[in-house]
Amino acid sequence: MLRLGETEFDNLIAEALAHHEAGRLAEAADAYTAALDLSPGHAAVTHNLGVVAATRGDYPAAISYFDAAIAAEPRYVSAHLNRANALQSSDRPREAISSFDNVCALDPEHYEAHRALGFLWLALGERGRALDHFARTYELRRGEDRTQIAQKSLTTATRAKLRHDAEQFRFVAAHGRDRQRFAALAQTYERVAAGFPAASTILSDEQIERLGPDYNTAIAVRDAPELVGEAVTPHQDQEGILHSFKDKTGAVVLDNVLTPPALAALRRYLLESTIWHDFDHIDGFVASYLEDGLACPLVLQIADEFRTTFPALLRDQPLSQADDAAFSLNLWVTPDEANNDPGRGGLIVCRVPPPSGWRVQGYENDKASIVKFMGQNAENVLVVPYRENRGVLFSSRLFHRSDAPNFGPTYENHRINLTLLFGRAGVLAKS
Repeated sequence: MLRLGETEFDNLIAEALAHHEAGRLAEAADAYTAALDLSPGHAAVTHNLGVVAATRGDYPAAISYFDAAIAAEPRYVSAHLNRANALQSSDRPREAISSFDNVCALDPEHYEAHRALGFLWLALGERGRALDHFARTYELRRGEDRTQIAQKSLTTATRAKLRHDAEQFRFVAAHGRDRQRFAALAQTYERVAAGFPAASTILSDEQIERLGPDYNTAIAVRDAPELVGEAVTPHQDQEGILHSFKDKTGAVVLDNVLTPPALAALRRYLLESTIWHDFDHIDGFVASYLEDGLACPLVLQIADEFRTTFPALLRDQPLSQADDAAFSLNLWVTPDEANNDPGRGGLIVCRVPPPSGWRVQGYENDKASIVKFMGQNAENVLVVPYRENRGVLFSSRLFHRSDAPNFGPTYENHRINLTLLFGRAGVLAKS
């Protein structure tokens, strides 16, 4: 039987949680504080006060609450995680790294902490340490120690995804890597694809058995080490590029972005590595992300060198991954001969920024609104024809879209676009 104080405490917690869930932060804080008065040092209540403070943007107070919660319960994983996030938001990366390390020590399979550590170390120029954590996120998504975090993509498919993988297997087999195995895989995938729906669909048990346990995992990954020489072609006219970027309202075209050895190595890596796991976000494309197979020494070298090549814009804008990047670089690596329409196939960037109050809801939710906005401003766009080794650097706030890509049908002729996001966002590649 509960004592009166316990009943009051429970009622206050229920009230606080209701306010918190509804976004009434002041009322939630008051109820949590009243509950803490009844049970001083209560770790969960103290932690929740920290969450409220962090949501309000009061990171010093949030960190103080999280510290108190950890003092009361040293193995409180959520308190360590939220403390790390608050430190990161306070621009205290070294301390954030220490807190994220504590999360990983308590929970070695904590995907979010490993992912955050990858980007934090990358921002500090420690590419090797970043790669260690991206390797761990990849293992947690698709390796033998995989968790449920990427389960949907391991048990669903589209016809286009299956056909893409079959084409890639034939390409890998033709280039001398375990030919019989990859030729057999290609045949199996083609058979499953023949009767598979175009839309994302759950695979049946029989289809999963036919595809095998390695479906949509790292079946083959080509080495892509750092180059001894430069990966990014030095651009001497920094002032001219910066002026052009501003003159074109936040967009500039760059040719010969990568050195020939870097371009060749990057193309081999992207063509031969089975890292194209995302097939459910952008119609007609498969994609890869740093934490899901794209991270390799060469890609991180390219990103780092690009930042140092354009310091006036990117010195304080590390590579990251989110929807609110400061700058985007679209880089194309497929040979020009693959493009059936040389005047098109590249990118269209709307030079008119969206209204300041525009809130990003996500690709699917925003798609119709963005198409309408770009149509209304069709006279004020930058049309960039496709060229091999061409990059388009632009403010990520600007809406953009592919310009009717029409490339050759064979696998090696697929248009491959590497997108590097700097500031508040990240990296993805699309094929």
